[in-house]
Amino acid sequence: MGHERTRHVPERRCLGCGSRAPKGALARFAAVATGDGHVLMRDDGASHGGRGLYVCRRRECFERAVARRGFARGARIGGEIVIDPHLAAGLGMED
Repeated sequence: MGHERTRHVPERRCLGCGSRAPKGALARFAAVATGDGHVLMRDDGASHGGRGLYVCRRRECFERAVARRGFARGARIGGEIVIDPHLAAGLGMED
């Protein structure tokens, strides 16, 4: 009479394409406060805390999130976020 429990897998929405996926399948970023603003950092280990900003592991989704200011909106901060244009390169992102 044992009931098998299926484990809940948290999902997140990609800031680039808007699709939902398991949290572990997406690349996590965070807007880290600096002395004069915020800078976008890769944060797969969630070591920076704060709001996680997720995109699919595709360069297209990362670039779309940048172009649409998705990271700034997702972080819910008042100012801009400095984003290194090479942040997606070589970090497990698919082309």
